[in-house]
Amino acid sequence: MMIRSLSLPHRIALLGSCILVLSAAGGCSKKIWVTQVPDFYTPKLQTVAIAPFRNKTKWQGAGDIISDKLAAALAANGAYRVYNRNDLKTVLDEQDLQTALGGGAAAAGQLKKLENVQAILTGTVTTYSATSSSQSRQDPVYATDNNGNSYVAGYRRYVYTRNEGNVTVTATLIRTKDGSAIAATGEPLWARVWAEGSPPSKDQHACVSEADMNVVDQLVETFAPVRKQVSVDPDKALRLASELYDNRWTYTDTFKASDKKMFVVVELPPACDRNDFKITIVRKDQHEDLVSQQIRWSKAHHSFGYTFDPSKIAAKGGGPGEYEIKFYSGPEPVLRRTFRIR
Repeated sequence: MMIRSLSLPHRIALLGSCILVLSAAGGCSKKIWVTQVPDFYTPKLQTVAIAPFRNKTKWQGAGDIISDKLAAALAANGAYRVYNRNDLKTVLDEQDLQTALGGGAAAAGQLKKLENVQAILTGTVTTYSATSSSQSRQDPVYATDNNGNSYVAGYRRYVYTRNEGNVTVTATLIRTKDGSAIAATGEPLWARVWAEGSPPSKDQHACVSEADMNVVDQLVETFAPVRKQVSVDPDKALRLASELYDNRWTYTDTFKASDKKMFVVVELPPACDRNDFKITIVRKDQHEDLVSQQIRWSKAHHSFGYTFDPSKIAAKGGGPGEYEIKFYSGPEPVLRRTFRIR
């Protein structure tokens, strides 16, 4: 069985409860937990309604299946107060709802009836299919004669089956105040799940159900903040530099006790945008934070240098020696780097 999605770059991160403690040793990427925030998102957007998705497939009820699962998943996400398609029907009848989703001045007028809803999420299911194909196969059965020679003694005949589910959707988040689009999927979100064997581990209905949940996860990630793991290179994510000249950092892990400035250079992927982190510096193998700085990462930066004073760190930390930078995402450090003040 395999899940494939073509629409978003990092699919699908499995959530967990641990933050990995990462060393600065090179050679491989490390994982950290962050909240990936859509570009449009603001905490002021608090209430979202999920309209019945249009169904352009032959599968009866495919639009309702996606919209119902999406409403449940967005409600579980917690970023919004969510109204499902049944909630909408208590405010707008079917004709008014279709008008509201049709665009134009008439649509804006209908959307304004949703007084407690700031945005409505509507979409279209363009693929929803479950298929199964089988073929007869045979494998040779070998035996050994009295002289130790191998020969084909017969054949094992069996039926080999491949079950598959495919789902494709598009979606748009519409502002109810004026009918304008807040965000959209841009390109179709697609998932394929298959199982094959004799017999396969899943039937075709289980495959399409898993595929539609994969697409729903993609929709949630498109329209709401989600917790996920991202990969960072510890050798690049956290470094030290003495200066920035001609837009190039001069990296070093050694400073003088008389130096007044050093930079802790942070380089993180775009998924870390608008996440809060903390940088602390301690004497190596000591617990006292000598200096600490809260930061909020912006994806506008490729890398950014946060300024510290080695002379003050050395004065407070007991003079020259080894020190350690700890980079926190939550209650535990996720990156560390050792440096020396001489």
